[in-house]
Formats: sequence, C-alpha cells, structure tokens
Amino acid sequence: MRHLSDGILRRIYDEPLALTASDQAHYDTCADCETRFQAIANTARATSALLDLPAFTPEPVGAFRVLRARIQREEAARPPRWYERWLNQSSPRWRPMATPAIAVLLAATLLTGLAVSGAAQSLFRIFEPHSFAAVQVSPSDFAGRAVLLDYGKVEWQPEAPKPQLVSDAAAAHSLSGLPVLLPASLPQGVSGPVSFGVVSHATGSLTFDAERLRASAAQKGVTVKPMPSTINGSTLIVNGGPALIEVWGLSGEAQMPTLVIAQTRIPTVDSTGATAAQLEDYLLSQPGVPPEIAAQLRAIKDPASTLPVPIPKGLATTEPVQVNGVSGLMIKATIAAGVVWEKNGVIYAVGGQLTPDQVLAIATTLR
Repeated sequence: MRHLSDGILRRIYDEPLALTASDQAHYDTCADCETRFQAIANTARATSALLDLPAFTPEPVGAFRVLRARIQREEAARPPRWYERWLNQSSPRWRPMATPAIAVLLAATLLTGLAVSGAAQSLFRIFEPHSFAAVQVSPSDFAGRAVLLDYGKVEWQPEAPKPQLVSDAAAAHSLSGLPVLLPASLPQGVSGPVSFGVVSHATGSLTFDAERLRASAAQKGVTVKPMPSTINGSTLIVNGGPALIEVWGLSGEAQMPTLVIAQTRIPTVDSTGATAAQLEDYLLSQPGVPPEIAAQLRAIKDPASTLPVPIPKGLATTEPVQVNGVSGLMIKATIAAGVVWEKNGVIYAVGGQLTPDQVLAIATTLR
C-alpha cells in the first residue's frame, strides 16, 4: 500500500480542506501516515514560533542617545580637529556647529582669502569648485596619524578669518554682504530664535619651503618624502569668503542645531608654480593621510573643480539631487539630513535634524 508523501502530509497541516477524498480516506485509516503527520506538524509549529517576532516599535529618543554615545566615544579617541579648536576658542555657542558639514564651509572660507598683492610671478588657477564629491571618513582613520608639519610660510592679509556672532539679520547682511536667506516656512520642530554668524573674508598665502618641512619632520620624528623642486618655492594664493550662517535651535539645553542655513563665496586657489596634479600626488603620499582617504581623493575625476565633502563613515550616505536648477549633493543620516550646492558663485548648504524631503523643501524655498 502506498503511503501519503511528506508534501501531502504538510498540506493536511496547512490546508486540511485541500485534500482529495482518496488522500483523506487513506489518512483516516493509516496509523503510519498519522505518526509522520504529527512529526511534520511539530516541526511546522516550532518553525512558526521561531519566526514569530515581536512587533517593532521605533524608539527615536533611545536611538539618538545611542548614536550620540557612539559619536562621543569615537571623538574621544582622536585629538580635536583644527576647526573644533578654532570654534571652541572663539565662542562657546559655536561649539554645536563643529560638524563635518559646517567644517566644509569654514574650510572653504579659509581656502579663499589668500590674494597676496605684488606677486612677481604669474598666477594660474588650480582650484575653483563648482561640484561636490563625498569622501567617507572616520575618526579611526586618523588614530595615531595626527602629525602637524610645517610645509612653509603662511601669511594673512590683513588677518586670518574669524567667526563672530551678530545680533540680527541686518547686521549679518551688513558684515557679510550676503543676503539673509529664509525658508518660506519652517517644518515642525524647528522654531526661533535664530542665531546669526559671519566668517570674515580672508586673504592669505602658503609658500612651500623644503627646508622647513625637513626640519619639522625631524623634530616630530617622522619620515616624509623630499619636497620636489616643482613644489618647493611655489606659493598658493587662496581667496574666498565671506560666509553667513543662520542657526535655529541653539537655545536652552539643545546639544545640536535643528536647522542650519549657510552660504559662502566660492573659494579659489591660484598657484605661482606647482600644478594641482603635482600637489595632489605629493601631499596625499605624506604621513598622516590614510590610504583609503587618499584613494578617494585621487578618484575624484576633476579635482580642480570639485570640493570634497567629508561624510562620517557608517553614519551617513549621499546621493546627487537637483536644487534650484543645479546639481547638488544630499547627505542622509539616521536622524539628520543636509544638502549642499553651488549657484552663481556661491556655495549653499542646508541641514539639521530633518528628513531629506524637508531639507530639500527648505533649500528650494529660500528667499
């Protein structure tokens, strides 16, 4: 006598009314098939219990607490970056703004103001960004690598750029020369008062000096590649800024802003001798530059017109977007988002504790 197959016995468990009359008649009179059915049914019940997961309930507050703890642990494992030291010394209220996104804007300002008058050599443009490229970075990339070397003489005319808080929008516009941009409406969770900050225009230069670098490396106990003659003696002329930053959500016990709107004149870098390719090849091979980051920078197709945007590795993703008719870069994190774009010689950025759709809506309604 042919017994029922395992498939048919499983169907008795899943769909008991789907059996044919003949299969049902056999099962009703066969002890062997009934014993096999009980074993199959027990396995099915055990599998179902393992797959019966509890309902998922999002806990944004707890997730934010865990994320902040992770960031604090990683931050504690490396020395403060230059812009964090600068902001800490300038004003305690600027400390929550010491983030990679804002650092890009401040760095852009630094990379723009160095036009030294009376240069005897002819200048040529080696950097003027009109697009953006994400560069994944992590504090662990620089663990044990922090080496500050003296590459040459730095001069500011008339002085280094400095951030300052201002009382209102009129003062911010007067000091920066940039329009104070406001969104048509603010999303839920974002409200006043608004804090205004201005970073002054700056001009400066860096003249490469092989002997100063050699002495600095010897003092720090590190080995560097000798500076090529094509770079030694060359001067970089950096020009740009000013920058205007508007911040919501810094009042009370807030640890980070809910919304930041920033803009800065596009940075430019001119050279008296060294080309962009020569500088990239040499500087990215120096100690302190993680190989992974160097590879990402070298992979940028047009480094002379592309601004690298540092993105925290494992905490954010990026994608290209259209903003006000131009290409931009969207940055997405678990509890925050930001977008950066360039138009008519000005770099703009909008970010905060918002969704990507909210950030894009704000960016497209700035007036």
